[in-house]
Amino acid sequence: MAKRKALFLVYDGMSLSEVTLLADFLTAFQPCDSSWQIDTVGSKDKKMVTTEESFQVLPNKSFEEVDFSDYEVIILTGNINPYPIAEDIDLIEFLKKMNGLSNRPLIAAISSAPMFLAKAGVLEGVKFTSGLFEETLNEFDFFDKQNIVRKPVVFDKEKNIVTAIGFAYREFAVKVAELLSYENAERSLAGPRKDREYTDEELTFNRPL
Repeated sequence: MAKRKALFLVYDGMSLSEVTLLADFLTAFQPCDSSWQIDTVGSKDKKMVTTEESFQVLPNKSFEEVDFSDYEVIILTGNINPYPIAEDIDLIEFLKKMNGLSNRPLIAAISSAPMFLAKAGVLEGVKFTSGLFEETLNEFDFFDKQNIVRKPVVFDKEKNIVTAIGFAYREFAVKVAELLSYENAERSLAGPRKDREYTDEELTFNRPL
């Protein structure tokens, strides 16, 4: 059975914490035969990037090797300083290829990542949220402030685009998972329960037979 596929955008200063829960749900949370294929892309030459947590990430795809129609979801994480990324001409031109696609996959962007989509024209006519400073939103005319929704997570059903503020990374992961037809996402990503203590038996684990 062919694996379902997700594409993650990577770039210097990217936040791993905003998307690792979602990546974990698509891979480690799933049975081995249902785990997603995760591809990463960030440049023409697959150059290594350094995350804001100081991890080094080596993409497995170049821009030229990516066909958006191969993926069910395109995921963009935030960046501690989005300005240099928004000025990356190659990245913006790459994102522009999503405009007008008849079979465009779900697009999910968190924190400052909507800035990259906006500059590429992908957010035109899209209701969105972001973790960007108000001064940044006012600075650039590619943002349509009339379309900003002041909520932690926003899904524009017509355009099939999910955006979120960085602190809502769990809710972001849940929403994306639900849109990918996982009905158990909210429960799976709820974390430890708080209404009552766990028993010893509940926290004793055995290897599956």
